[in-house]
Amino acid sequence: MEILVATSHDFALLRDGRPVASGAWDDVRRASAGPRAGLPPGTLCLVLELRDGTTFVARDDAPGWDDLLDAAESALPDLPPRRRWWAQAQAADADHPVVLLAR
Repeated sequence: MEILVATSHDFALLRDGRPVASGAWDDVRRASAGPRAGLPPGTLCLVLELRDGTTFVARDDAPGWDDLLDAAESALPDLPPRRRWWAQAQAADADHPVVLLAR
């Protein structure tokens, strides 16, 4: 099972209780949202591209999703609130996610 954990400074993805991906909000260079190939239809992902070139992918069906989005909106002032991008991201296709933030 995957669990998302977020604070005002950083975020992580835990799988079976162990961290498998993490990052700091200050290192986020690009954020996008939409479906991803290979996932069940209707699954929405938030993709955070970090300064070091790594990519953090969060799925909307993982526990902690709402906390992650709340933390992202607080930590990334240029990120629009989800009410402004949610419908557009749901309508996007895997090849053309909605870009939420680009620094």
